[in-house]
Amino acid sequence: MLLASVLWVGCHPEPEELVVNEQMLVGTWVYSNNPKEHWRFDADKRGETWDLSDDVQEGEGTRFNWSTAGSKLMIDLYGEMGQHVYYDYTVISQSEHDLTYQDIYGNTRSFTKK
Repeated sequence: MLLASVLWVGCHPEPEELVVNEQMLVGTWVYSNNPKEHWRFDADKRGETWDLSDDVQEGEGTRFNWSTAGSKLMIDLYGEMGQHVYYDYTVISQSEHDLTYQDIYGNTRSFTKK
């Protein structure tokens, strides 16, 4: 009986890894902890982020490219001086209207689609 229980636990399938749905990602997202912070993901894998609390409007923000691989969301921000800042996130939940991802340090950020 002990052997059967060990085999059953050992053969338990791992939960499936979330795969980012790129079509659901396209659009403008608002950061839940700061509703003035916006991230717009465009279908051509480009985007823009802006923060109204810094008096930065859409069209004046920081541009970026984005890509996905499985549950990963990679963002390449272009700074004002031409520098690139790379972000590598793991999407932990995604729906048509909600998005939550985690950075490499375990910090999570949640967004709602505008």
